[in-house]
Amino acid sequence: MSDQLGEIMKATLAAIESGKEEIFVIAETSRTETLRLTIELAQHKSDISEIILQVNQQEKVVRLMRQRLMEVNRGHQKYTQDEMFETYSQAKDAQVNLQLLQAKEIQLRKRRDDLDRSLRQMKATVVRAQNLMTQVSMAISLLQGGIADSLQTQNHEQKIEMGLRVIRAQEEERRRVAREIHDGPAQTLANIVLRLEIAEKLLEYDPTRVKAELIDLKNLVRSNLQDIRRIIFDLRPMALDDLGIVPAISKYLTNFQETYGIICNFIIEGREIRLLPALEVALFRLVQEGMTNVAKHAHSTKVDITLIYQQDWTIARIRDYGKGFEVSFALTTPGEHFGLLGMRERVEMFSGHFSIESILGKGTTIELSIPSRYEGGTKT
Repeated sequence: MSDQLGEIMKATLAAIESGKEEIFVIAETSRTETLRLTIELAQHKSDISEIILQVNQQEKVVRLMRQRLMEVNRGHQKYTQDEMFETYSQAKDAQVNLQLLQAKEIQLRKRRDDLDRSLRQMKATVVRAQNLMTQVSMAISLLQGGIADSLQTQNHEQKIEMGLRVIRAQEEERRRVAREIHDGPAQTLANIVLRLEIAEKLLEYDPTRVKAELIDLKNLVRSNLQDIRRIIFDLRPMALDDLGIVPAISKYLTNFQETYGIICNFIIEGREIRLLPALEVALFRLVQEGMTNVAKHAHSTKVDITLIYQQDWTIARIRDYGKGFEVSFALTTPGEHFGLLGMRERVEMFSGHFSIESILGKGTTIELSIPSRYEGGTKT
């Protein structure tokens, strides 16, 4: 029976994985279509602006021809029959041309509205596909059950709760990275593609402007590359693997200070020793989350970050000098301080301790302690 259940689980997982791939294809196709619609919509808006100018000019021509007709009608004795016929013919042609231009404007506006609706629907499809992929990923993680199986010392309910916490943390991290990529490099790349389309058209009638456009695009690509490198660093700092947590945090704080203009004072107490990789990653993420809270909410001009190495514990302390807040209220009704609960949960996953002290108008101190498990074994 257990073998049959195992086979059923494998088949279920394979089906869900296949569905996840199909959702990914739908999302990517929708993104491509979104970009195409964006470019087409921009072109239609440009065409509408041009046709409006043409309609305005043609309306002036029609008004002039009407005045001319009135002059001919009032002074018909002064004009030959051929001149009168030519005037009537010109007036009629002007009116027909105006009607044609107005009809074209109506068609362009209708197509613009259709494109705008299609673009909104396609963007909504992308969002739905992304949300569905997140839900499917969580379902796969739950079905695989690898996390719960590894926690053999806890009861069944604790295993499930801990597994869900880890999965939530993973999915939140994925959403964070997805948001950063969508709001940064993805938007910039879409802009680059659009401007390349414009540059391609400029080649036909104004090649001199193409050089300036390419220079701007080169600078845009460089800026986009910097954003991608920053996201990669946030995702997994290379210095963390090569040199350890102290250089990684130091580099992060340097970038943080340049970005937010908040003075960062990094203090090391005790002798630095390499911890297990999982612990170093956890400490880095916790410091990162704490600093994000400072940037968003503290309104502080400086912050002290202390990393303390003890025999059995590694402690990180983040102290700002900002506006402070009511700790008990923030933890019971998180609101904008939801990140603090995530930090506490992450610390508790490693059997650590988490504390917050805050005084209104004077600042906040966050301290977290994690048992020190060193590379090569546990030091006691």
